[in-house]
Amino acid sequence: MRRAVEAGLEPDRLARGCGLPGWTMTGGDDIRVPSNQYLRTWEVVEHGLGDADAAVRIADRYVVGEVGLYDYLFTTAPTLGAGLALCGPFVGAISTNYHFEPGPETETETSFEVTMINGDGRGKDLAMQWALAAIFTRSRLVTGVPVNPARVAFRQSAPRTHASMTEVFGTSAIEFEAPVDSVTLHTADLELPLRTADPHLAAILQRYAATLPAPPPRATSWRDHLAAVLSAALDDNSATLDGVARRMYMSRRSLQRRLAENGTTWRSELDRARRTRYENAGAGGSLTRSEQAALLGYEDRRSARRAVQRWST
Repeated sequence: MRRAVEAGLEPDRLARGCGLPGWTMTGGDDIRVPSNQYLRTWEVVEHGLGDADAAVRIADRYVVGEVGLYDYLFTTAPTLGAGLALCGPFVGAISTNYHFEPGPETETETSFEVTMINGDGRGKDLAMQWALAAIFTRSRLVTGVPVNPARVAFRQSAPRTHASMTEVFGTSAIEFEAPVDSVTLHTADLELPLRTADPHLAAILQRYAATLPAPPPRATSWRDHLAAVLSAALDDNSATLDGVARRMYMSRRSLQRRLAENGTTWRSELDRARRTRYENAGAGGSLTRSEQAALLGYEDRRSARRAVQRWST
């Protein structure tokens, strides 16, 4: 947010557009905001600056220390590869909405995959642009070497032009509509020593970071993630299309689109989540009809009975 203000966006306008209190603009770098508001921030920044390349331009002005502990865990490591290896286990130091994991590897190239757990739309696209670009801005600063990726891959659609991305990443090998968001480095670059390496401080920081909550486990598929969200929604009687969309930081229309992309429907996934709960409860043998209805998120006991009969046939 500070970088957006430095680029000319008025702090009050940014705070209002994101639904944040004004003090968050001046409250320091250790302030955390909910994921949906963080993604909204990127949308407001892009619109306010009138710059579709705002995310990568801001990443290009990255200064080591901007993300606090996460930065220092990286910069105190002995090599670039060792620093990147810490990004996954300790990503919770900066956000609970990301996974950073090793991807495919060959003798000459090593990939890392970045996954956003909750998020959708333009805000997600911009946040991912910043996240991937910042990897290289940070790497160049701490190695003193122009570390450029072998390839960059985005799940998002291609923009009308990506000249700024090519400039910031240092490569034209940028793929869009890819299966995953990822960066691929030249394996030799992973051996580059960091000018900021500090083994004693690294040990202290890693011991502290180990006390922080780990990032949530990664679902094996989008449908698995949806099932987990549906189960939580059934617990508090909010398993509606709109309610689940809000939990996943998506619009109703975006959720319906993702369901269609995965070859399923809202009705099918809700029924699957209810059946899983029923089976996990021991097939409901000791439950009354009222308890079955409550467990499965039905207001009408007859609806619960019909569902159980359907599953049993």
